[in-house]
Amino acid sequence: MDDYLKVVIPHLKPELVTPDALSHIRTLAQILPPFATALFECRLGSDQSRVDFQVNFSYLSPSLPETFLTHSAWQVFQEINQERTELKSYVYQRVKDIWLEFDLDKHLSEVPVPCIFLAINEQTVCNSQEVIEIASKLLQHPVSSSFESNLRLIIDCLPVRAEISHIGAMLSRSAQAVRINIRKIDPEQVLDYLMQIGWTDSSNTLQLLLSDLSKFVDYVRLTCDVGDTISPQIGLECFLQKQPKNELRWQLFLDYLVEKGLCTPAKQNALLAWPGLSQKASQPDIWPHNLNSGDMLLGSRAFSIFGRTLNHLKIVYKPDSLLEAKAYLAFFHDWFDADLLNRGNLQISKDYSEQLVC
Repeated sequence: MDDYLKVVIPHLKPELVTPDALSHIRTLAQILPPFATALFECRLGSDQSRVDFQVNFSYLSPSLPETFLTHSAWQVFQEINQERTELKSYVYQRVKDIWLEFDLDKHLSEVPVPCIFLAINEQTVCNSQEVIEIASKLLQHPVSSSFESNLRLIIDCLPVRAEISHIGAMLSRSAQAVRINIRKIDPEQVLDYLMQIGWTDSSNTLQLLLSDLSKFVDYVRLTCDVGDTISPQIGLECFLQKQPKNELRWQLFLDYLVEKGLCTPAKQNALLAWPGLSQKASQPDIWPHNLNSGDMLLGSRAFSIFGRTLNHLKIVYKPDSLLEAKAYLAFFHDWFDADLLNRGNLQISKDYSEQLVC
């Protein structure tokens, strides 16, 4: 994976990813196989230098080192990944992708422990029993009765059209809970939904925040942690369908975050400078060797390209606590039609917004 990082590192500003944070990421990348899609999770406040890393484990992803399987978290991953090949399993029918997130706030162990996120197919809807079974599988034990009741409540109270987009387990952390991400929920529905599931907030700060966010984004995804209790902390993932070059609201949204003290001006500039393309012709000396066979097969018909996009921003909200903002910078490799590139018509329109997680 480190070979892929070398291609995009020149476009990572140190104001956003410090040399120390980058060192942690590269240490991890050196023991991971190459993944076609990954992202950086960056905190945007001042004196917040931690950066976490995520990779997408698709059907075509390479095999993992055997030493990883000595840890129970990787055994969970292997079992779920195997079920993706079994036509009759609900994992095959419901799960589109698996994402692995690595917390890099401390010294990396010899076997890195992932958080595992299952991206749910849009064509299917998980019922409460399936969510309970997935949670039990991720946590490696049956959930308690109160845990089960909370999961049923989360599902049963969903607004019309809203659905689960991801189910995740933070296996590198001590909390016995799962992260539930909810898509297709309108900002004006969020507060009513939270009240229905027992969430409380004595202020009207969230309502004002949601009103502000709706001015800047195309849609919001809600995240919450569910266990024996439902965590008071929630996440509001904010998506825009176009990249900053073609969407002024990125600038306006980041201006708003800077004004609120949630993002530094230097990090704002670094974020806006991230999107773009990297071609083999411009960086032949550092281009990953494992891509050579694809280059030879496609020849002059396609170009090997790494795309860089701003995937989304996230606001972390907890009653009576300070807000926190994060940004998710994606990069991916693919081969693109040579004719489009030669005519200058190539645009990175690959949409990971329903795949990437937080």
